[in-house]
Amino acid sequence: MDNKYKLGVIGAGNMGMAIAQGMVKSGTHSEDIILFNRSQEKRKKHRKLGFCVTDDYVNLYEQSETVLFAFKPQNFPEVLGQLSKCNSTPLIVSIAAGITFETIENLLSKNCRIIRCMPNTPLLLNKGATQIVKNSNATVQDLKIVCDIFNTMGITVIFDDENKLNEIIPFAGSAPAYIYAFTEAMMLSASKHGINQDIALKLFCQTLIGCAEMMLNSNKTPKQLIDAVCSPGGATLEAMKVFEQNNLNDIISKANDNCIKRAYELGK
Repeated sequence: MDNKYKLGVIGAGNMGMAIAQGMVKSGTHSEDIILFNRSQEKRKKHRKLGFCVTDDYVNLYEQSETVLFAFKPQNFPEVLGQLSKCNSTPLIVSIAAGITFETIENLLSKNCRIIRCMPNTPLLLNKGATQIVKNSNATVQDLKIVCDIFNTMGITVIFDDENKLNEIIPFAGSAPAYIYAFTEAMMLSASKHGINQDIALKLFCQTLIGCAEMMLNSNKTPKQLIDAVCSPGGATLEAMKVFEQNNLNDIISKANDNCIKRAYELGK
């Protein structure tokens, strides 16, 4: 019997919903997508958006061509333990950090077609950066299907080596937190100098957008762009000296190392 649904989402939270809506943008009808959420209130909300809903993820798995794993890594043993009893073989798309192909294959089946994706939260605004890798069982067509979905919500980068999904986490998946932390520090500094935080936030965010565009489109390195802002003897140069004196590069490097180390630990 043909599967009833094009996509089933186990864990229809913010990211799961964003991806489901991205699939609608790529041409799938919302009634061809089924969402699992334990919350009855959220199921009602999702039904009003035109999606099919269920409180039975095993049934979802058995009736879907593609199944998105958008639930917490610590729930994998429980959920996959139940799914392993099914005879269905849908394409599996997992966005769980650190959960490897080997883990999923051991819990489900060695023959699973799996594509792992690491999107970041700007995906919620269709500005995401998603890293993608497939296992040996997944086909090139499987990969295209998944890329088409995520390309509606930003950009995608494909890797051949699964470990790269851990190594790249600081530069996309975790990077929003870095940027928000830097922004928060800037807002606190603005208050210290008597500047309205709303005004400072608006100016700073617009500056972030402009700088991103310049880095992507100017054909200059970040170092060259820094030098263009830092006039000799100017105010910006004095600020940059503080970053240098406090080893900003070392701080970022250590933060990234810790982030990557933890990603590998999650997969064990």
